[in-house]
Amino acid sequence: MCMRSIHQQVKINWPVRALFNYVSDISNNASWQEHVEKTEWLNDERNTSGARFREVHKNADRDSYALCQIDEFVPYQKRSVVTQNKSFHSTYTYEFEPANESTVMKVTLEVRARGLYKLIEPFAANRFLQAQARDIFRLKEMLELED
Repeated sequence: MCMRSIHQQVKINWPVRALFNYVSDISNNASWQEHVEKTEWLNDERNTSGARFREVHKNADRDSYALCQIDEFVPYQKRSVVTQNKSFHSTYTYEFEPANESTVMKVTLEVRARGLYKLIEPFAANRFLQAQARDIFRLKEMLELED
């Protein structure tokens, strides 16, 4: 099966360092990622390539989670996370560019269906991508309302 991807760009009225730190703090994930209930680090490493964490997902009928690993971490510039659960293998890449007092955040999300979801590809992957894309705009709205 092929990897599907989306590319988005959003300007958020937060300085680059503050936005990067917010997005990199996994304890914030549940506040702006609709499917995340909570996160926890799996080892002592934090915000470095190779650091691992688990996301517990909101799911009405059963507990669901994803294992995540930071693939690339360049402070205030780029963060890439590889995520795997029963249904999908995905890579989230966030790039941050200062724009005066704001930040342009570029997001690339690549996803490949796994398990039974392979049977309904591309529908499942496209639905997953759309849900994740909404999170970026939820982040913008939430952070700009705080100001």
